[in-house]
Amino acid sequence: MKFDYNSLNYAGTENYRSTRRPEIVYPGTETVEWYGFKRHNFEIDGHKGFIVEPHNPAPGLPWSWCLQWAESFVPRTPALKLLERGFHHVYMDVFSTYLNPEGLAVLEKFYELLMSLGFYHQAALIGMSYGGLFAFRWAAEHPETVAAIYADAPVCDLGFGASQQSSLQEFFKQESEKRAAAYGTTVEALGNHPLSPLNNYQPIADAKIPVFCIRSGQDQSVIPEKNIDIFAERLRNAGGIIEILDRPLYGHHPHGLDDPSPLVDFILKNYPF
Repeated sequence: MKFDYNSLNYAGTENYRSTRRPEIVYPGTETVEWYGFKRHNFEIDGHKGFIVEPHNPAPGLPWSWCLQWAESFVPRTPALKLLERGFHHVYMDVFSTYLNPEGLAVLEKFYELLMSLGFYHQAALIGMSYGGLFAFRWAAEHPETVAAIYADAPVCDLGFGASQQSSLQEFFKQESEKRAAAYGTTVEALGNHPLSPLNNYQPIADAKIPVFCIRSGQDQSVIPEKNIDIFAERLRNAGGIIEILDRPLYGHHPHGLDDPSPLVDFILKNYPF
């Protein structure tokens, strides 16, 4: 039989040529431009959220999930480069709940929505500052839904472990009171709360969810010695997986990296496909 050498021009592309782009009916009625991509805005139970659509969704519909500060330092995070690779990128604002059980219920509805659209059952979580608290909270409650976590100067202590410098004391006092009210407890009891990541890390360790964390040594907003250092030690001792990139001369900001490629590589290495 004569061999068709012209077929070599398409070698390696067969799967892409035969795979139809998934038809996704995105929620909401408002579509806006977001860093060159389409962003679909909508609400769940009064909480605003969005789904950013890649130009060419990857087979299986992988996705990244920013848990908080989704408009901050975006080019320094993995979000845009993952979108270029066909990942969707999503966000749901539950900041006012501090991800207490009521806030968790909103994110569970959000997750169910994404599953109904055909998204892969595991997400790559992006947790910056308070988003780190939310990422670890979600992962501990639903470890089966998480492929990997990129955390950046994360809050790990529900009691916050904050700086004592005078210029920040009033802010931290108010934040502590808000968190205590959200969790139905006292400020003094926050540090020992069973839902604090410092106390609720075992499910993450048991699931072997890989964590990559940027640690900022001069952070006076979220003290690393009272947050990520303790969390990392406890997670490792419990059998978990965590890698720390230490930036000893950095403060709380900026999050991310000038070149976020290492963050993207971490997610792509640990995403299931």
